[in-house]
Amino acid sequence: MIKIDKVSKKKNGLYDVHLSNGDKMTVHEESLVRHRLLSGRELTEEELKDVYESIQYDQAYVGALKYISYKLRSHHEIRDYLGEEYETYIIDDVVGRLMDENYINDEMYAEALKNTMLNTSDKGPGLLERELKKHRIEEDIIFTKTAAFSDAVDSERMNKLKQKELKRYKGSNRHFSMKLQEKLMTKGYYKEHFELIDFDDDFDETPFFEREFDKLYKRYKKKYEGFELKQKVTEALLRKGYAYDLIQEKLGGMTDETIG
Repeated sequence: MIKIDKVSKKKNGLYDVHLSNGDKMTVHEESLVRHRLLSGRELTEEELKDVYESIQYDQAYVGALKYISYKLRSHHEIRDYLGEEYETYIIDDVVGRLMDENYINDEMYAEALKNTMLNTSDKGPGLLERELKKHRIEEDIIFTKTAAFSDAVDSERMNKLKQKELKRYKGSNRHFSMKLQEKLMTKGYYKEHFELIDFDDDFDETPFFEREFDKLYKRYKKKYEGFELKQKVTEALLRKGYAYDLIQEKLGGMTDETIG
């Protein structure tokens, strides 16, 4: 038999239960009362094991509820969180109870995450899919929520993203379109979303073209002249996305003999 030598009160409704074998259990007041953990009480090894497992279960359940109280959690998150401290069989029982009580619901979690990303971020459905896979959400839920997100993306959202990137961009129209598509792909958008963007606006690439032309002309002028200089400048500007006709128009007044 193992005797409870002493019960000492701690903070936050916790108690230390000191046992005659030298062990100590820290329990909530509720567990103290439920299991009648009083000084002088004697317990068999089997009774003590049952008490310990019950207390572990209670602590895991309360800890999981507290973890969930901050925000919705996925089934996988709860398991990871409890796995740092509790045995698998306790985690299984706690997770099962939380699911029965609807505290854990992966479909609700996925729906909430979808709405958050859609309404408070500039992320696309591809990032939602990636996040849900990371949390090991079922494939049919991932497909449904990602499809709903994708359908909710409209031209207003996509054109706002375009304008945001345009404010920081300095270069050719053609390159802007390419770089924007790359950026949107990293944010989780698909090809059909890119097609919602209106590029028929007043973006004027002329100032950027003039700046690039002058910079490249001065650089290549140090090594080349005449036709070769014009060719090098033309090739460099084409790589930056500027139209051939625009480049030739700029070079128009220069002859092979006078350039350079």
